[in-house]
Amino acid sequence: MTTYESVLQLIESVPSAASADHRDVRWLTDAHVVGVARDHDGQVEVFLAGAGLSPSSCVVRAAIEFRTWHRKGTPAFDASRLLFPSLGYFDQVAAFICTELLRGGADVSLRQAFAQTEPIIELAIERLRLSNQAVLGLAGELLMLDALCRRAADEQVALVIGSWDGWKRSSRDFAWGSTGVEVKTTTRSGSSHLVEGIHQVERSDGSDGGASEDRLFLVSIGLQPAEPEGNAFTIAQLVERIIARMDGAGAGGSATDKFLAHVAEYGAGAGGGYGYVHGAEAPDPSYTTPFLTTFFRAYDMSDKAIEVLRRDDIAVRHHVDVSSVRFRVELPITASLGNPVVGANQVAQVILGAGA
Repeated sequence: MTTYESVLQLIESVPSAASADHRDVRWLTDAHVVGVARDHDGQVEVFLAGAGLSPSSCVVRAAIEFRTWHRKGTPAFDASRLLFPSLGYFDQVAAFICTELLRGGADVSLRQAFAQTEPIIELAIERLRLSNQAVLGLAGELLMLDALCRRAADEQVALVIGSWDGWKRSSRDFAWGSTGVEVKTTTRSGSSHLVEGIHQVERSDGSDGGASEDRLFLVSIGLQPAEPEGNAFTIAQLVERIIARMDGAGAGGSATDKFLAHVAEYGAGAGGGYGYVHGAEAPDPSYTTPFLTTFFRAYDMSDKAIEVLRRDDIAVRHHVDVSSVRFRVELPITASLGNPVVGANQVAQVILGAGA
């Protein structure tokens, strides 16, 4: 019988595809029902060959894709695909799901085995989604904080650290004077982000009791998992850089302890996780992934050239609750002259200057 250990070993040995159109599917048994591969971004794919499946869970339904898959030099095949992020311990989760499917008799009746395993798949996908968001979100916000600390004068460093509110539930990730900063991080190739409400793309006028803003920047950061070398960084390395900057500016001591407590609180409870505890002997492996920055852009959201939903667009629909609206933005590489500002140092300088 195929064991969890053997499936995990196989998954770990599968190379990333050379391009989006190519993949090397490794079938776990001679029945060629459950197979694994990696796409060109290194994400694990689990293929369930045969007729399309009908998940009862909306979470699984949104995560599964059925179509005809093509492979170079071999016949095409019909299959449902589950795609897992290339972060942390997701190889292990994919191996566990594959093992459970085979244990449930997928080679004999995939539909029955899938129905039995679907509750486990749902829990895993929801956990992965939340954990993935927490890891990427923390990495992006720490990148922004590191850039701000590096560009700030020594006497500003403590204020910069204090401007970070993204570690808790707050209306802004950073509040620097009258400048608001919303950080969005993605592994996609472009500035494509889910917006959790109109407040994330519009300046606050203070009517909600918060501070009034003169400017709002949406900082769009692209990250990709990478090998631990060259310009790659980890969350632990970012934390160490920020602490070193705090110490160099004379802003360490109890302020460092407070900063580390905020880092640990970020994402705590996401999918059952505990957040990132700096210095722990065995941190959550999802927080040890090395990343490369693929882009770093700051969009001035007061620019009318950025065509996103605004409060006025929704307010005219009297039967729509403005606070309930969620949507995805696809921001252009260039919105207008000078917008966005590109590069971590340049973005930090603009934010510090705008908030002065």
